[in-house]
Amino acid sequence: MTPPNETTDQTSIEQLGTGRRPLLKILGTSAALSLESGVAAAHDGDSGDNGTEGNGGAEIDPRYGFSTPNADNIPGELEPDHEVELHIADPVPENHGPLFHFEPTGLAVEEGDIVQFTFTTPDHTITAYHPGHGFQQRVPDGVPPFSSPVVNAGGGWLYQFEEEGLYDLYCAPHHPLGMTMRIVVGELDEGDEPEYEDTFEGTEDPPLLPPFSKEMLEEELEVFSEPGKNVRPEWVWLTPAEVLDTEVLDPGQIQAEGSVPFSDVLDEISRIETSHGHE
Repeated sequence: MTPPNETTDQTSIEQLGTGRRPLLKILGTSAALSLESGVAAAHDGDSGDNGTEGNGGAEIDPRYGFSTPNADNIPGELEPDHEVELHIADPVPENHGPLFHFEPTGLAVEEGDIVQFTFTTPDHTITAYHPGHGFQQRVPDGVPPFSSPVVNAGGGWLYQFEEEGLYDLYCAPHHPLGMTMRIVVGELDEGDEPEYEDTFEGTEDPPLLPPFSKEMLEEELEVFSEPGKNVRPEWVWLTPAEVLDTEVLDPGQIQAEGSVPFSDVLDEISRIETSHGHE
């Protein structure tokens, strides 16, 4: 896979403006969209405590999915084919920030499969990289800008993946900290992978951000610091670009293995040294 392009990432920042707030301004917009998705999902589903619809028959909305406060009580008609858990690694690695992640981080599914995302810790979303959320499109053409709401710990969110292709997803609150994952839907033959599989590019018009790289985030740290402070700072967390760019998340590898655990992703990122565990 091609490593993230440092020049491209810097260009993305410059394209979005030379002021001190371009990245956080767009981040704020994306977070607001995620929260609005949660409001709409609750309204559409009219969910009670058991996670079923109030008007008979549970459904998975193509934009808002289906959320429930109790992941152990999923309506029978929405029985999932796969499960992904949202975690924080334990213990926290020395000299690094917390490792927020999806488990597994790579997953192969069939068209029409339902995936259950289980919230083992609070304050997460499952959000598609999509221009509707202010980011480079990293889902198949025609797929809407879907997102979960922020669901309580112990809750769940279901989404049905109808279109064949490659889906890169992130957690809105922890996106800058590298909480991303990849889902391959259907069969992708070698050479048929979309261009965004290993390309991280922003645009000027409309302003769209790529998955953040270490260099991009370090630039933002320096820009927002008091003059003379944090000169050439080091980003100590994971980044979305380096997670998605690992060899183990290559679409062919995901299809061959069926699922890729977060530990395999970490094994490829040499700057993070940690024993593997979860909270």
